[in-house]
Amino acid sequence: MSKKKNIFAPDRNERYDYIVTKEQPLSYTAESFQKVLINLDYANIDNKIKVIEFTSTLASEGKSTFVSNLAYLMGQKNKKVLLIDLDLRKPKGHRVFNSPNKDGLTDYLSGKIPFEAVVKHSDEFGIDFIVTGEKTSSVVNVLEAQKLVDLINRLREVYDYILLDAPPVIAVSDALYISKLADGVIFVVAQNVAKKNLVREAIQTLKHSNIHIIGTVLTQVNLKGGEYGYGYDYSYKYEE
Repeated sequence: MSKKKNIFAPDRNERYDYIVTKEQPLSYTAESFQKVLINLDYANIDNKIKVIEFTSTLASEGKSTFVSNLAYLMGQKNKKVLLIDLDLRKPKGHRVFNSPNKDGLTDYLSGKIPFEAVVKHSDEFGIDFIVTGEKTSSVVNVLEAQKLVDLINRLREVYDYILLDAPPVIAVSDALYISKLADGVIFVVAQNVAKKNLVREAIQTLKHSNIHIIGTVLTQVNLKGGEYGYGYDYSYKYEE
């Protein structure tokens, strides 16, 4: 019996527009995403969690891939979802939607475009999104801007879930500023990428800042030797 092909093969590593939950809805990975969504529903039984930040210890842990797949599934379940790319230093959100990285968040905050222009819709994915927009050297000033707080509060009235794709914790301090906008954080950990001491440091950094960690997600799990051959898994652990 031949081994099943890795759904995140090397030639797809930079394919942020390849949404496995959309392209392979019956795959083991898609099922793992479904389980994450169920666990998130349990964690949010009182519906107080609406704005969720997604971060990791280091880059290349599958965070942006994870959040885009979760957003797609939420949209398929008739949730009104908005995905905001808040990684202003290394934006990827526009690649997910094959959209130009213009008329985005920084453009709105600087007054170059109105509110009606910053939120875009993807008919293909069934969700709304905001790209980062024009590059800025004042990232912290953008993330601390009162206009950003006001924007998130305005969007809270419209959406069931607002998903914030944030930079890694160890690399820069941006994730800590972004956490002030969110009701909680889902922490993404890739197997055999970040060392355990760095993962502990990142989580402690979040906890010391009194950030609510909703759960942790394990990505890029080696399933070699199992029923599904070699691939990636997404597991979820709820944090009490």
